[in-house]
Amino acid sequence: MATPPPSRASRLAVVALVLAVLVAPVGLVLGVVARRRIAASARPTFDTVFEEPRERLTGRGKATAAVVLGVVLTLLQIALVVALTVGIPTSWLPSTDVTAAEVQTQIEQATRLPAGSVRCPGALPATVGATIICTGTQNGQPLNLKATVSSVQGRDVRFEVTRG
Repeated sequence: MATPPPSRASRLAVVALVLAVLVAPVGLVLGVVARRRIAASARPTFDTVFEEPRERLTGRGKATAAVVLGVVLTLLQIALVVALTVGIPTSWLPSTDVTAAEVQTQIEQATRLPAGSVRCPGALPATVGATIICTGTQNGQPLNLKATVSSVQGRDVRFEVTRG
């Protein structure tokens, strides 16, 4: 009676599974290779009666998991790259710039000017030293108000207002 061939776990299947998480495309390819090697080791050989039985590999589930995980994560990575390069409108990206309306309101409060009396040409960049010149009216007289960023901490942008 013939003895069953010895079996061992496929190291390639384990490596493929780990790499599918770390480097998805590489894990995908190695998972396919591991599945083929495992399948090939399961086929009987009929060369000669005296030949030693070939070692049988196990780990088909790990190799399959590596393939599935590799496909899913590779597709997600491709989608992310496409979205970041061409698909996301710039209006969706977070901005730490202070909008013109926010600058106007803060200037009016700091200088005690009436609401709606200050106009700014655009947003104030969230960079220390960045400036913007806004115009306002006080007692019917026009005046220039300069907003200069003094500190930026995360989304908190502080600026100083000077006349002139």
